[in-house]
Amino acid sequence: MMLLAVVNSSAIAEWVKVGDNDAETATVYIDPATIRKDGSKAKMWRLFDFKRAEASFGDPYRSMMSEADYDCNEKQQRILTVSLRSGNMGEGELVFSTSDPDKWLPVQPESVSETLWQIACGKR
Repeated sequence: MMLLAVVNSSAIAEWVKVGDNDAETATVYIDPATIRKDGSKAKMWRLFDFKRAEASFGDPYRSMMSEADYDCNEKQQRILTVSLRSGNMGEGELVFSTSDPDKWLPVQPESVSETLWQIACGKR
């Protein structure tokens, strides 16, 4: 139930702009209040606000909120939960959501993923 409350509360979140994603198709934001560290791991909510509607999962969506898990020592990341919304900044109808964690993937150097990893791990 808590996950649903967080995913549906984008208007309450204090989104801070980080920059554009690598393809420059979206502006990337984080909610610094959601950064949680536990040993060498950190979690953080982020929002990708798309400049044009995307349609990877059928219905068009304009924003993606996700909670990511970061391994600060191994420089890896994985997505824990994702919510796609029809409107910008996490607003609008829910198009798709999952709470099925991805596999750990390396953080690519000089990418928006590296910037997000640095923020979550306190390296920036």
